[in-house]
Amino acid sequence: MIHQHYNLRISTKIISMLILSAFLFFAVITFVTLSIVRDVTMNTQREKASLLINTIAPSAAISLFLGTKDYTDKLSAVTKLNEVIALKILDNQGKTIVNYRQAKKAIQEETIQISNELLEPGSLKPIGTITLTYSGEAFTKAMNRFYTLYGWIGASVSVLLFLMLTWINHLLLPIKLIAKKVRGFKLGEKINFDIPYTQREFNQIIHAFEGMQEQVLHYSHEIETINQNLEKKVTLKTHEAMQHLYYDNLTSLPNRLKLQEDLALKPTNTVAILNIDDFKEINDFFGIDAGDSLLSQIAHWLVDMKLSPYRLGGDEFAFKVKPGSTSSQFRHDIEILLSLMSEKHFIIGDETIHIRATIGIAIDSYKPLIHADVALNKARHAKLLYSVYDQSEGIEQQYQANIAMSAQIRQALIEHRIVCQYQPIVSCSSGKIEKYETLVRIQNEDGSLIGPYEFLPIAQKTKLYHHITQEVVYQACNLFSTRNEQFSVNLSGSDILDTRTVATIENILRQTKTANRIIFEILESEGIENFDEVASFISKMKALGAKIAIDDFGTGYSNFENILKLNVDILKIDGSLIKSIDQNPRHRIVVEAIVDFAHRIGIHTVAEYVSSEEILKNVTDLGITYAQGFHTGKPQFLNQSVM
Repeated sequence: MIHQHYNLRISTKIISMLILSAFLFFAVITFVTLSIVRDVTMNTQREKASLLINTIAPSAAISLFLGTKDYTDKLSAVTKLNEVIALKILDNQGKTIVNYRQAKKAIQEETIQISNELLEPGSLKPIGTITLTYSGEAFTKAMNRFYTLYGWIGASVSVLLFLMLTWINHLLLPIKLIAKKVRGFKLGEKINFDIPYTQREFNQIIHAFEGMQEQVLHYSHEIETINQNLEKKVTLKTHEAMQHLYYDNLTSLPNRLKLQEDLALKPTNTVAILNIDDFKEINDFFGIDAGDSLLSQIAHWLVDMKLSPYRLGGDEFAFKVKPGSTSSQFRHDIEILLSLMSEKHFIIGDETIHIRATIGIAIDSYKPLIHADVALNKARHAKLLYSVYDQSEGIEQQYQANIAMSAQIRQALIEHRIVCQYQPIVSCSSGKIEKYETLVRIQNEDGSLIGPYEFLPIAQKTKLYHHITQEVVYQACNLFSTRNEQFSVNLSGSDILDTRTVATIENILRQTKTANRIIFEILESEGIENFDEVASFISKMKALGAKIAIDDFGTGYSNFENILKLNVDILKIDGSLIKSIDQNPRHRIVVEAIVDFAHRIGIHTVAEYVSSEEILKNVTDLGITYAQGFHTGKPQFLNQSVM
């Protein structure tokens, strides 16, 4: 409503104000004049009535005082007047003496009624009242003449207003014409203001519009030019953005996102993923620039092979089956590709190199990239040139199980369900428990336990493994801080290389004061690849008072020379040698050599997997220091005790 009010035309506003002003002025004047005329006319008639009653009142008082009945003669001069409608005389007792009423016409107009007291002559005591009803016909006629006069005045004012409104509309007509032309204005067109009026104000408006029109035309041409340039730039930038979004910067091949969109066009697809073997070593040896150059050469070669390749990232490429080709033809093409690649020469600097590749294939798959990647991983682990995804092998299900286990490990850490059991290590000479090995478990919500072989290999592939190690060290050290036995904790090579884990272990040892009773078991089966870092860790721990054991010794890659250099305290002989020592002479010979070596350098030995009395007797006869296995003691929970 407010918006409509503000949008009213000027002429409408002027007309509205004129009508409102005229109405208010006329209403005020009419009201004031009417009040004056009414009062003057009414007072005039009232004075006439008063004069009449004053004229006849003395005669009526004398007649009433004397008791005569000559009222008719005395009052006839008044009652004959047309203006007198009624005359009434009452004595003091309210008795009606005279009751005259004119009967010749119906009384329709307003009347005036005046009453006076009749006074006794001489004493001037009231003896009665006289009431005169006087006609207001003259007043009514006067008011009717007044209404007629003001009716003509109102009509004249209305006509005058109408003429003024017509003149104002006529005066403002050029503005309407200008507005109509301006409303139809379009860029590139010029308005011709052919207004048939020459008032100076309108000419000024027209000149202003014409000047503005010229500027608008000028700016519109400039904006049109700018828009054209912007459209070109937007098109160019859009093309560049599409290139960045869908194409690889290094090789200019379509990327993974483009491949995913292309694959989405069909419900099932046949796809191969090619991975360059040992590309990291090429990067490390020749440098990243040389590696990028090699990737570009491979990309161009794959294009030359008419494979329409995609670059997925890093050293991986992908390509789809050619339209019209069968799955068997696709596999045959892969075999030819791998054969040709092994013979292809690529140039890095001044060097000519051969490269090898591994390929994973997904045939008619609804998850082609995922399944091709699964097949690629299978081929790499099995050291095959290529592999085809086979759902019956359950590889994808194993991945899902790994993901579920990883989530279970994370939740167990959060809910403090990583727990430790401790397996006794007994002295072969005395049969007494002298040490315990700390073995980690996950405790399910129902109280059941998950063994380390089910979750530690998965934890080692994530960032959770070091958290488990730190938790195990914390629990074991706090438990044995109140006990007398020695205890061992297993550490992997990655634990030793992780500076945060090493720092945490040092802090725990100092806080619990258990450094002189802890034994760190380093897995020999992993191979001590980072010899210097491992030697540094051993020196640091031994300086605190800890002992070092090499776990699973006898089947890995460590030799006796490394054992001497590392200055270890205990060799734990691998269980695969111990569990058949009573039946396999070759294993007994190896164990004898290990025990003899340990005795010569003054270190202890531990036989693992002692599962029977016969095996225990054999390891004791060989001079092994300690025995560990289900026969000597199963893993168990331990309680703290006061030392």
